[in-house]
Amino acid sequence: MTTQTDNPVRRIFRYGDKVFPDPGSEHTVEQILQHLRGFFPELGHAKTEEKLLADGTLEITFSKQVTRKG
Repeated sequence: MTTQTDNPVRRIFRYGDKVFPDPGSEHTVEQILQHLRGFFPELGHAKTEEKLLADGTLEITFSKQVTRKG
């Protein structure tokens, strides 16, 4: 019988020149973005990009979207 193990992907989160460690796989990307909005309100309408690095780490980058009023 074969046992399948869940090996969670290692994630890191970036915003600008800041890097944030993964608080745990139980948190979704949206939950982490919501938390960061408390510190960076400009992430209110952030764009999310994911990139798999050579070492298998998933890099999730948040970038603010420029919006126009009026």
